[in-house]
Amino acid sequence: REKYIHDEQGFNSRLDPLQAAFLEVKLRHLDGWNQQRRAIAKSYINGLQASGITLPSVPEWAQSSWHLFVIRHSKREDLRKHLDGLGIGNLIHYPVLPYLQKAYQNSGYKAGDFPLSETLSKEVLSLPIGPHLSPSDCDQVIDALVDFSQQDHL
Repeated sequence: REKYIHDEQGFNSRLDPLQAAFLEVKLRHLDGWNQQRRAIAKSYINGLQASGITLPSVPEWAQSSWHLFVIRHSKREDLRKHLDGLGIGNLIHYPVLPYLQKAYQNSGYKAGDFPLSETLSKEVLSLPIGPHLSPSDCDQVIDALVDFSQQDHL
């Protein structure tokens, strides 16, 4: 009924025959799209290194497809308002941790059992990333985050 709020356990399956046909066409573009995502992530990391925002990292031996670009900031809600005011998309994925949902109330876990998860759930924010972004879109996101950081929000 409400996004990210789960009253019962379930599963997620979206690959019907029509979706499979679309996927077959889209897979031809996957390598190029992933390359574009890597370029955007590299721009974000280079442009935001001195911002005080906690950035994701990839081990030297790995190569990310950058499905998401998730940052951390202790004043996430202020940052969201700043980005929203500039028309820059951002998302919070899973704002209510699974073990705190009604669907998992019988798990035996309670608030405070996973303090790092609870801290992260209040600080993480996904920035726009995808092959649809232009270099100027990317620069706009970087500029907005740098501006936020320079306004004494750290």
